[in-house]
Amino acid sequence: MLRKRLIQAIAIGFTLSLLSGCVYIRLLKFKGQLYSFDEFVVVELDKGLSLKFPKPVVRDEDFVFITESQPSSIAEISQEPKVENWNWRFEKQIQNEDGTPFSIIFRTRFEEGLLTRIDFDEKLLEAIPAGFIVELFRSLGEAKINKLRKSATAAMNRETMHGVPLPTLTDISDVMGQPTDKDKKDKRRLWNYVFNFYNPKNKDLSGQFAIVFQSDSENPDQEIAGFELTGKAR
Repeated sequence: MLRKRLIQAIAIGFTLSLLSGCVYIRLLKFKGQLYSFDEFVVVELDKGLSLKFPKPVVRDEDFVFITESQPSSIAEISQEPKVENWNWRFEKQIQNEDGTPFSIIFRTRFEEGLLTRIDFDEKLLEAIPAGFIVELFRSLGEAKINKLRKSATAAMNRETMHGVPLPTLTDISDVMGQPTDKDKKDKRRLWNYVFNFYNPKNKDLSGQFAIVFQSDSENPDQEIAGFELTGKAR
């Protein structure tokens, strides 16, 4: 009996590893598409900022698997074909009582279960130019992936973003409020904004991303020097 249960446990574990492996294979394919951004991603700027994926590879179930959560809300667009908008609300993490609340909603569209579009919150575009966000997503094609921690990290600086207008710390704070925390390293000012996604059912932390804006000037009205973006699931 013990041997039979052991074999069953091994079989179940192997099956689960295959399932999770499929998820990460699709995410790696998506990362490859971002690396070849101009070939696989269409940028739309007529109504804010949207990224379209004509050859989708990521499934809605992958989002649920990674976050262990449903989105904040789901809106059905059509049944035949099946089209849904999944909305994900991220709230800025505040370290003190004087912090300014701020939230961002990302809308992901799934057609027959495949991710075909991401729409960005207009509030985010008030703080960060659309061109900057596009380059940010382009940089995710070279992101460092940590499968164990379910995280990805990408970084860019002024030298690698020729012709892309960069925001100032003043621009950012006018819309997003003060950062979660501030620091200094190698004579650079670091403003760290942390955003959390909470499971709508049990309110558990299910996802997080952090943007560290770097400035090499004491003047907050100067363009930032670069940034580092880290996203991770629960």
